[in-house]
Amino acid sequence: MKNKLFFLILFVAGLSFALANEQPDLHGMPETKVPSKGEYVYLVELDSVDIYKELIELEDKESSCAMDIVGIAVGGSITGFGAFLVGSGLYAMQSPDDGFDRIGGKLLILTSIPVLLIGIPVMVVNIGDYKVHKKHAMKRDKYQEALDRYKVRMQEEGWKSVQFMVVPTLNLAKASFGANAVLQF
Repeated sequence: MKNKLFFLILFVAGLSFALANEQPDLHGMPETKVPSKGEYVYLVELDSVDIYKELIELEDKESSCAMDIVGIAVGGSITGFGAFLVGSGLYAMQSPDDGFDRIGGKLLILTSIPVLLIGIPVMVVNIGDYKVHKKHAMKRDKYQEALDRYKVRMQEEGWKSVQFMVVPTLNLAKASFGANAVLQF
């Protein structure tokens, strides 16, 4: 029992030492280390323009509809050709002769089955992908409009960038820990 408690205390001490010396990952943002009441506070200058540009870039990667339009055109063409084969086969089978027209009609209908089994899924999948990519394009456009409005507000009112501070807290008396966050506009 004493050994387990000793190893637990040793593990917690080692973990707290490792976390105390670890630098926070601020994703390349400029940081300022400021002492505050014996602790260090990391002030990060976050400019909303950069955040908007990252969001626009992420949505732009997902908003390409060109291949979906090509897939819809190809799938629609294949499906249309399959429908033409079915129509031609049905028309040929209505012939009063029992000869080549009926045999040709049956062959056209049999040929249309694999053509339709290829064309319909290609068209349906590309229509679904087109809808998804179009939503990403609309979201990208909304972010771009919000960025434009933000830039106008900054120029008109002289707004500064957003400051975000995270302060780790450790209370040894109550055996608790946490983090306090402050967001300044």
